[in-house]
Amino acid sequence: MASLSKLAQKLKQEKLDAAKQRRLQEKMLKEAVSLSRRSSSGLLSVERRLEYSKGKLGEINAEFNHVQARKESLERLASAAQERLTQEITAKDQAETDLQNAETDGAKQIAAERLAQIIQKIQELEEETKQRQEAAEKLIKVIEGFKKSKSQTSNQIQKQTKLKPVLLNQIKTSKIDSERLRKHVDIAVKKEQNVSKILDVVSKKLEEQIARKRRIAAKKAAAKKAAAKKAAAKKAAAKKAAAKKAAAKKAAAKKKASAKMRVAKKKTPKKKTTTKKATKKKSRR
Repeated sequence: MASLSKLAQKLKQEKLDAAKQRRLQEKMLKEAVSLSRRSSSGLLSVERRLEYSKGKLGEINAEFNHVQARKESLERLASAAQERLTQEITAKDQAETDLQNAETDGAKQIAAERLAQIIQKIQELEEETKQRQEAAEKLIKVIEGFKKSKSQTSNQIQKQTKLKPVLLNQIKTSKIDSERLRKHVDIAVKKEQNVSKILDVVSKKLEEQIARKRRIAAKKAAAKKAAAKKAAAKKAAAKKAAAKKAAAKKAAAKKKASAKMRVAKKKTPKKKTTTKKATKKKSRR
């Protein structure tokens, strides 16, 4: 029984160790599966962000090219206006000279009208040049913004592109770890089950031994109790017999004494008669 008890204790400890190992392997498996899911989710997210960033970069490039073309067009128009303005300024100088050299009133009037037209044209060209230059400067700021956005988007694409193989490697590694840990979990579960089965058998045998020992102890106790009861009954019977015998002896003694007393009583009167007769004789004398 002592050996079975020690074996049961040993098996209980082995079962605890197996359960602990099984929980550890299950925890590691759960972490590996979770990492695989997070990596897969992260990879999908990266691919979506990468696709979005590439689309955004394409839109930025298209807008950038459009704005750049507009800027170049405005610059060409401003340059052309500047050339015309230069020509008109030259024409103005000539018109002023013609006006000064005009000898007749008609010639002066024609020169003055031409000068006025040229001055008006110069004002228009100056305003046009100014507007186009301002528009071009605004587009320069817009282009700078596009360049900055383009640079940021390109950096994001580079980061996402670099992150993608890392996530792919994590997914691959976590899948390998998951398969390995699943096998470890299966082994740990089987070991725990086997130890549990053996422990159940040993515990059952130990319980049977304990029950058998209890039954034997109970039988011994019952036999001892019966023997004690029998001895007590025997002692009581002997005591009762002794008491009965003593009572009988006492009764016999009492009966004998009574008989003696009766005999004594019977004998006592005869003696008295004899005494009376002797007394009479004496008195006669």
